[in-house]
Amino acid sequence: MLLALAACGGGADLMQPNRAPTAIAGPAQTVLAGSTVTLAGSGTDPDLDPLTYLWSFTKPDGSGASLTNTHVATPTFVADIAGVYTAVLTVSDPSLTSSGPSTMTVTAQVPTAAFIKLWDGDQCADSQRIFIIDQHLVYTDSASLHCSDSNFAHLYESTPDRVLCHAGGVTGAPTCTGSTATTAIMQTILNNPQKADLGLGSAHTVQQVYAHP
Repeated sequence: MLLALAACGGGADLMQPNRAPTAIAGPAQTVLAGSTVTLAGSGTDPDLDPLTYLWSFTKPDGSGASLTNTHVATPTFVADIAGVYTAVLTVSDPSLTSSGPSTMTVTAQVPTAAFIKLWDGDQCADSQRIFIIDQHLVYTDSASLHCSDSNFAHLYESTPDRVLCHAGGVTGAPTCTGSTATTAIMQTILNNPQKADLGLGSAHTVQQVYAHP
């Protein structure tokens, strides 16, 4: 009987309460708008239990981005517009003991070089400018003194393939496919093209990022 008690006592020393895992959402990332982003999530468990993953995701206003799978360590999404995307990871063990949340951010920036490339081969423009408005809208214009009907202006949402408004040619009148607010921004700019803030005032941030010559 004494031997049996000793054996039971030794086994009890091996028993431990279940311990919570730890989620690691991965480092912050900075990318160009339009890029496909892969999150680098992981988790650790002091009991070496297998883990399940759960992501939550917030995105800038106007973005249609979504994670490909919220239950894997490394989901992807397309950062379709410029702005800040936030991903939060939690992990759980088989006992459904969950970690605390781990948060990371992805900052998508306007791809200025892609807008400059739009003018490759343009032999008419004497001047070209690019402005970023509110960190995501992009206004471009080009002007010519020697080519007829070659003054053009465009307003984009973050990337060159998302044209919101264009103006120029024979009439010069703007044509917009965006909201009424977008149309108002474009019209204000066309009325104040030489102002540093493009006439938009303190309600908007305006940064000129390119000028040629």
